[in-house]
Amino acid sequence: MIKVFNSAYGRNSEAREIAMDEVTIVTQGICPTFSSPYILFEHKDYPLGALRAEYRNDVWECDLD
Repeated sequence: MIKVFNSAYGRNSEAREIAMDEVTIVTQGICPTFSSPYILFEHKDYPLGALRAEYRNDVWECDLD
């Protein structure tokens, strides 16, 4: 699952969870700054391009801010 949220609306913003089988992985790698895995993915509900999710706290997190 990928947790998609927008921290610009505060900590109480609504989060959405998207199943991994609903997304298309564009690329994946390791962030050189934080040494954490990341993916760029596409989903039909976000048509403007790939989104970035980072693996933190045993969850894929995508902050839209």
